[in-house]
Amino acid sequence: MVRLDAIDKELKHRREKLASSLSGSNIKFNNLLKILNLDDQFLKYHRDTAGICEGLREHVPNHVGDILCSDGKKQAFKETLLVSWYDQIVTHMMRVRNEYLDAQSNHNYEFVNHETRSLSGTGAKPDGIVYYGNYIVKDAQAIHILVKATIKEYFDGPSGDALGQMAEYAQHVWQSQPTRVFVPVVFLHSVHVDLVLFARCGYRYARLGRYISNSRNNSRQPTTSVLETIRRLWFFLTLPSEQFGHFVSVTREPHYLRFDGDKRKTTVSCESEESDDSFKITDTIETKVSIHRRAAYLLKVKYQGRDAVLKLSWTPVERQPEGALYDILSREKIECIPEVYRSGIVIPDFLGYRLEYIIMEDCGESLYAAFKKYGPKATMEDSLYAFVCKVVKKVCTCLRQAAEVGVFHRDASPGNITLRDDKVFLIDWGYGKVVLTTLSRRTKNFVNTTWNINLDKITVNEDACDGEIGTVPYMSVQVLMNRTKHHILDDIESVLYVVFAIASYNGADEFLFESLGKNKVDYKDQAIWKVGCMADCDDYLIHFGVSKCNDALRGLLDGLRKALFEKDGVFIGGKRLSTKWY
Repeated sequence: MVRLDAIDKELKHRREKLASSLSGSNIKFNNLLKILNLDDQFLKYHRDTAGICEGLREHVPNHVGDILCSDGKKQAFKETLLVSWYDQIVTHMMRVRNEYLDAQSNHNYEFVNHETRSLSGTGAKPDGIVYYGNYIVKDAQAIHILVKATIKEYFDGPSGDALGQMAEYAQHVWQSQPTRVFVPVVFLHSVHVDLVLFARCGYRYARLGRYISNSRNNSRQPTTSVLETIRRLWFFLTLPSEQFGHFVSVTREPHYLRFDGDKRKTTVSCESEESDDSFKITDTIETKVSIHRRAAYLLKVKYQGRDAVLKLSWTPVERQPEGALYDILSREKIECIPEVYRSGIVIPDFLGYRLEYIIMEDCGESLYAAFKKYGPKATMEDSLYAFVCKVVKKVCTCLRQAAEVGVFHRDASPGNITLRDDKVFLIDWGYGKVVLTTLSRRTKNFVNTTWNINLDKITVNEDACDGEIGTVPYMSVQVLMNRTKHHILDDIESVLYVVFAIASYNGADEFLFESLGKNKVDYKDQAIWKVGCMADCDDYLIHFGVSKCNDALRGLLDGLRKALFEKDGVFIGGKRLSTKWY
């Protein structure tokens, strides 16, 4: 019993911590309609569906004290009854909807009670799930709407624990569904039903009203109010997927996507058969997607018979599109940049975030994956040095050329360096930034016009983020300390840490360099740790997890360390912690 209490306490703490990381707000029902651009559609729905809930009037439960009275039965008020009543609502509305909603009757959704079983492939156990009825496998990819129930009543929005639990459920959906715009959760609490939308900005919480009566008498008025709430709820439950949660129809499993329009605004459609302008989704490349803020999905596709990758990215609207940076790099013919076949903006702005797409050549596998296969066979041998030297030379050349035309990468890491057919690529420029003092006026005007953006305004926002951009183990000391604007040497220092990482691979699926830095969660602690390791000129490699090293590789690493951490033969790590070094 003590152990179970400890687990419950830990779960509650985790959920409350997750909830506290989310920005969100309570909004009125009418504002929710405006956000989703559904004002006129709801008015028409409301006119067309008068009487749609009348069949439920005599079945509306009445909550008094700790008792729920329903259909002549009195039962203790508990969550199971809330879900059961929700199921009864859905069953009734599905039966009568064709009388009122002919235009929407083809949307096939299926509600499943999940109180006693977990979501397939996860440990999550939402109280209910609305699935797409045409999906064969009912897993996270088939979820339309989630349902959370509790007998507790929340007047000012859900508690941290309840919100965190809903966010955990939504996280599984975000991870599994690349076409998501937001994840809706129907929140049943006591006699109320509300709607929570989890978007990249965080969440929006809208009250729908009471869906259970709590009157001590059997007056008609409270029941009428309940039926109006149910009608509001049913409006959202009958919307097609492309209007409620996705940017494209996914009622049937999507196999082909078609992109039409220019870079400034692209429309996407889902097709059942392949055409000259559609892209077949062959597989999903596993990536980690958080519950909020930036997100990126990678899907393997076919483009004109060639292997390609489709990248769908959510970024803040005040930041530059990644596709715009690829346009700059391509125009300037920078080495190690993949060919981009098509790109554009799908959603210009949804609650402060932009969705863009990029279709590029297949760049092979990441340095992580490649070295796991290559490294153990050549650990600390001459062939390893040749491999590392090739990668470092090409990546550094790419970074230097990009900086010369006015672009910094700001996120060099083993995951963003890829290899295919003896080629080296530096990908994922989503955290990159433009330096307007270096960028040519002609290129600047081209990008502003093509993408309908303002690089002058965007660059101000990008400058403000210089001290928080990158993958922590590979961020430079100056960036970790937030001491200066980004510099080419910050990117080169990141490459040095990439070398440490691959040279520290132990052949057992672990890069020791990353393991050593995991407990340095604070940026300042990371910076101090790195400087402390670099101060030991004889054994710094050991401190970074590199236990063995041949002379050639050691020479390469010593040269990079000296260029970055010494001046006139004197170690300057301390100065880099306290001043703007560059």
